[in-house]
Amino acid sequence: MTTPARAAAGPTTGFLEESPGNRSSMRLMCLLALLASIAFGSITMLRSAPMVSRDAAGQDSLTYPPRDDTGMIVTFAFLLAAFAPKVVQKFAEQRLGALGSTGLRELVLGVVRSEPAAAGDPTGAAATSVVEDPRLGQLREELGRLRAELERSRTPIQVTPATPVAPPAPALTPLERIRLGGSL
Repeated sequence: MTTPARAAAGPTTGFLEESPGNRSSMRLMCLLALLASIAFGSITMLRSAPMVSRDAAGQDSLTYPPRDDTGMIVTFAFLLAAFAPKVVQKFAEQRLGALGSTGLRELVLGVVRSEPAAAGDPTGAAATSVVEDPRLGQLREELGRLRAELERSRTPIQVTPATPVAPPAPALTPLERIRLGGSL
């Protein structure tokens, strides 16, 4: 696309932008998690590669290091961190974007708009104002009742005096540890 045609098409977004001029820290975080996953995967592969060793007779032999799953777990965690946030964001945008057309938005916000009254009703203009949902009052009453019940059920903290503890046994000297078959 040529420069004049691109300018006529409208503003474009960059690689780390949600919309033109709006930088996305989530995309940057996902990119960094992907790079960290690649780095940890590379380190894990290098650590698990077979090593050539030479025995006393001069024979070359391959030895494999012990298997360590920690590197694979960390790599998988970084891969999950790279892609999961964007998937969750898209799912949330699709689900929550349709709230404007349903009554769920008003239910969540606790405010409903009443329908306009009939044409013959002279109070029709007042009926379009915002009215509090009656269920909100019931929820407030229930919340007050639960708070009062919590206050009644709380018991004060009772502190008892500390009981004396026996002094620790004397530690063994290094010579005594060696005599008992241990190490320093």
